[in-house]
Amino acid sequence: MGRLFFYIFIVYVRDDCMFNLIIDPWIPVIKKSGERKLTTPAGLVDRYAEDPVLALDSSRPDFNGALVQFLIGLVQTTCPPANESEWRKKFSKPPTMDELQSAFEHYAHAFNLDGDGSRFMQDLDLSEKEGELNQIDHLLMEMPGTQTLDKNTDHFLKRDTVKQICLPCCAMALLTLQTNAPSGGRGHRTSIRGGGPLTTLVMGRTLWETVWLNVLTAGEFSRYGNATKNADSDRFPWMGSTRTSEKIGKDTTSQHVNPVQMFWGMPRRIRLEFESGTKNISCDLCERSQSHYVTKYHDKSYGINYKGGWHHTLTPYSTNETKGESLPKHAQAGGISYRNWLGLVQNNVEKNSRNEPAVVVHTFRQERQEDLSGINEIPFRLWAFGYDMDNMKACGWYEGTMPLNHLATDLKPAYEIAVSQMIKTASLIAYNVRTCIKKALFSKDANISVEKSFFDSIDSQFWQDTEHEFYQTLNDLKTALQTKQPVQDLKLSWLKKLSKEGEILFDRYSQSSLISVGDPKRISLARKDFRNFSSPYNKKIIELLDLTNSEKPLQIQSGNKKKET
Repeated sequence: MGRLFFYIFIVYVRDDCMFNLIIDPWIPVIKKSGERKLTTPAGLVDRYAEDPVLALDSSRPDFNGALVQFLIGLVQTTCPPANESEWRKKFSKPPTMDELQSAFEHYAHAFNLDGDGSRFMQDLDLSEKEGELNQIDHLLMEMPGTQTLDKNTDHFLKRDTVKQICLPCCAMALLTLQTNAPSGGRGHRTSIRGGGPLTTLVMGRTLWETVWLNVLTAGEFSRYGNATKNADSDRFPWMGSTRTSEKIGKDTTSQHVNPVQMFWGMPRRIRLEFESGTKNISCDLCERSQSHYVTKYHDKSYGINYKGGWHHTLTPYSTNETKGESLPKHAQAGGISYRNWLGLVQNNVEKNSRNEPAVVVHTFRQERQEDLSGINEIPFRLWAFGYDMDNMKACGWYEGTMPLNHLATDLKPAYEIAVSQMIKTASLIAYNVRTCIKKALFSKDANISVEKSFFDSIDSQFWQDTEHEFYQTLNDLKTALQTKQPVQDLKLSWLKKLSKEGEILFDRYSQSSLISVGDPKRISLARKDFRNFSSPYNKKIIELLDLTNSEKPLQIQSGNKKKET
């Protein structure tokens, strides 16, 4: 007796008038050949063997930061690897564009940017008659707010410079705001990671590698939320009624929704107002011409209030051991450099706190890097980026990269201890520079207020000018450990480089080369203090660099006399 089979096909039917972020090309990329184009999300593996996509290519770095998180989130949501074996296979041989498109299209109904129903990252319940009507430039993180405009203090970023933007740029701006949402006054909720979170990713050679390196297995990722919550609105909050937060205690914790909502958070209640014309207009952000564009949007306070138990896999966290509270890290003034290594690349345990890298960085360094070490020695890097926010004000956008050297598992502990010692020594020398410059410029009794930015600039210069030497010393350290050579001389050489840079900065900022403008005696004594503070015979330096284990131990004697024993 024959069998009768029924086949059910799920087909996404779209309205050609709608702009869909799965179907339509909107993501700016650059390929190996140098070609620049807009592509669909699945296009990140287009012609991968011949001409792969290397990187994102939007007009703004914060848009690139939001877009790479969009792609990571999309892959994590739609087609995460079942296990590490599958992860390794697809790292070397990614899915085809058709396979990726098929996986994405199962969720395409949740990614309409416009239309009458659910819209990507927009409040389903907010009508055009509700909320406040805003000019589209308010969607950009760095544009001046209402208070700034009222007081006419928009000196650096002028009002009315962005009046109309195309649909791709509008999608990027909306994504960037919801991902980084800062505090914006009463009832304006922040992102899952607070305002302007720091994001850290592992970078590969292509955009696919970068995305895939930051995707966890399905089982591992399920730990970061309530995986039993499988409704569309549990993943994508715009697919249902908004969990508004007018009432105290109406929070959304990680157990209320599916863990993938960490990529699709919607703290702001926004509804875009779309326009179209008979002829194309130029976008004020990317300068592309389109007949469909956005000039205004509606918003309303008391959107989703994300609290309790959230741990975003792309962000490093700091845990207060006394309170047992973990907080996501944020970008700080001064930029991102090797001074941020501890806590971004490797763990940093201090007296009352523990700083831990992002989950994806930890997973890569502890589990995946060893497995990939045989693939042509790929130059993996850490990519860190984020806004420095002062409440609702964006003070700056910072990003930077750091090398992620591979070492055999048995060498990692010694390597990480030595790296930690080097960075903490650099931090001490930087502090000594600031302290001694202050001594050179002002007497103890001087009642003079100095702008914090003055000493911040000295700090930034110190870390910037020693960064190249730091990474070179890391390579030398790796070689020394692999060849079983002592690292004592490396540490002393590193201290010498730090001290030399410190003296250069001291001379520049204390004006010791222009003795007539200062107090020569005070400057001379401050310079002597710096040399003593930064000496390999200083007890603090000996402890930080663990110099007590040298063949000829160094000791400190009274009067700053040095003696070998």
